[in-house]
Amino acid sequence: MIFETIINGIKEKFITTGKENWIPERLDEIEKHRDNFDTLPFKIVELKDFGFLTKVKGLYSYISFYHMPWKYVDTESWIAIAPYLIDKKFYCKIHKVDKDPIAIILNGELPQFKKVELTIGHEYNGLIIKKVDYGFFIDIGNHFDWSCGSVIGLMHKSQVANTEDLKNHKIGEQISVIYQGLNDNGQYLFSNDREKTDWHLGVPQSLIGEIMWAKVVRKENNNQIDLLIRGIYKAKLSLDKSQSSKYKRKLKELKNGLVNGQIVNCEILEADEKNKTLKVKWLAEIDTDIELDNSLINNLDKETITNLIKIKNRLSD
Repeated sequence: MIFETIINGIKEKFITTGKENWIPERLDEIEKHRDNFDTLPFKIVELKDFGFLTKVKGLYSYISFYHMPWKYVDTESWIAIAPYLIDKKFYCKIHKVDKDPIAIILNGELPQFKKVELTIGHEYNGLIIKKVDYGFFIDIGNHFDWSCGSVIGLMHKSQVANTEDLKNHKIGEQISVIYQGLNDNGQYLFSNDREKTDWHLGVPQSLIGEIMWAKVVRKENNNQIDLLIRGIYKAKLSLDKSQSSKYKRKLKELKNGLVNGQIVNCEILEADEKNKTLKVKWLAEIDTDIELDNSLINNLDKETITNLIKIKNRLSD
C-alpha cells in the first residue's frame, strides 16, 4: 500500500509535455548508475507521506524518511524541518528503478557531511523538533545549511529565558540558541538565555577582583538598589565593614541618592551562583576622579558626569 502511494505520487508529476521522449533514455542512464552503485546528487522537492518527493538527473523520484542521510526517532521531527529542506541538495545511490509505471527510489544512507565544530558560548540558529516535559530538542543543522547534516541538542527547561516560552514555543519554530557544551552522555546542550549560559560557563565568576562600571537599577518609590554589570549580570551593593562609621553613614547617604540609570564604579567581591548575583563594593573614591578619566567622560552623558562630580564634592566635605 505504501509503495503504491509512492508510485502514484511520482506518476502524477510525469504529465505529458511533448518532450517526454527523453525520459526513457534518462531512465536507462539511471539504471546504469544503479548497477554501478554510483553516487548522485538529488534535490528535495516537497514533503510526501513517509518521505520526500525528490529530483535526480532531472526526473522525479522519492526517498523515504528511513533512507534519508540522517534519522529522527519520529515522523513529527521530519515534518518540523521539512520547509527548511526544500531545494536543498544531498547525495544518494539509486535503490530501485521501475519504468512502468515510472518509479525511482533513492537511498541517501551514505557518508556525505562535514564534521560539525561548535564553539561554547556562540549562538546558532536552530529548529524545535520535539517538546518534552523537561525542555526542547533543537536541531541546528540548518545553521550550517545542512552541510553537517542533523545536529541535535537539548535545551533544558531550566535554560529557557522565559518560562512562558515553555508553553508558547511550537514544533518547527526557528529559535536562536547558545551552545553550552556536552553533558555526560555526549549530548549537545543549548540555552536561549545569555545570562544563564554565562553563569554556567563561569563568566561572571571570573570577574571577582575586577573593578568595573555598573548601571544603577532603581524603580520609582523603591529604596532597593540593584546594579547591572556589563548590562546583564545582576549585582548587589555591599558596604565595607572595615570603614569608619562616619564614612559608612556618608556612603549610605550617597547610595540613597543614586538614581536609575546612573553609572558607578564597583569592585566585584563575590559570586552567588545559586541566586546568580554578584556582590560588589561601590568605589565612590574612583568615581570622584571622573574629570581625570577622559575615556569615561567620552562615554557618559552630561547628567551622569554631573552627578558623579557631585559625589566627589560631597565625599571630600
